[in-house]
Amino acid sequence: MEAEAERRAWALTLLSALFVASLTASNYLASKLVATSILGLDVAFPAAVLAYALTFAFTDVISEVYGRKAAQRVVLAGFIAQLIVLAYNYFALSLPHAPFSPASPEAYKSVVGGSAPVILASLTAYIISQTHDVWAFHWWREKTGGRWLWLRNNASTMASQLIDTVIFISLAFNLLPSLLGGDPLPWSVIGNIILGQYIVKLIIAAADTPLVYALVALTRNYIQFGSLLPNLTGAVRVERPDRSIHVQG
Repeated sequence: MEAEAERRAWALTLLSALFVASLTASNYLASKLVATSILGLDVAFPAAVLAYALTFAFTDVISEVYGRKAAQRVVLAGFIAQLIVLAYNYFALSLPHAPFSPASPEAYKSVVGGSAPVILASLTAYIISQTHDVWAFHWWREKTGGRWLWLRNNASTMASQLIDTVIFISLAFNLLPSLLGGDPLPWSVIGNIILGQYIVKLIIAAADTPLVYALVALTRNYIQFGSLLPNLTGAVRVERPDRSIHVQG
């Protein structure tokens, strides 16, 4: 039992690290905007969309294996991590710039600085959407009696991604600039940005379902048997919660 408890703690640590790494990376990757066409519709979205979308997959895995409280703690830890990274960023910006630095002050600030509306919008959208994702995942789990992992994974993530997109885009590019004396985008443009980003997020949410199944099976298999190799028993446990390892933290 002691060895199993140690494996359980190690697996949770690794999943939490993947969550925080994806979350932190998304803050920097968002500096690049991608423009493409999907199903004949021109869409623009930040390069961070994949990294941030995967954070929902990781919390779903943690929710499935460890329970709601553990997932909510990871979400809170991610929020605290963002505040710490933000403090590091502003500390670095406050330091004197060397004339021989490979990056100009303007270029450096454009990557790590961020504007007040974008930062506030990002933090607000994160805590609301991620908290909703954990709640919705367990709401669907209860309604389906622990069956159909694909349903609670997709239903919770797709709804939470919509909440995140609407809150972030509306606050960052219209409401907060209006309140803080900035230059807000018109609502017609806001609507197009929301639609484009949400289409991309829907595609990623549907595509990551096999990843969630694999991570749940691998994590449970590792906790119980000490092996990362999937087996038929681990695969069955994904859809049979009565035989699963489900830790309420």
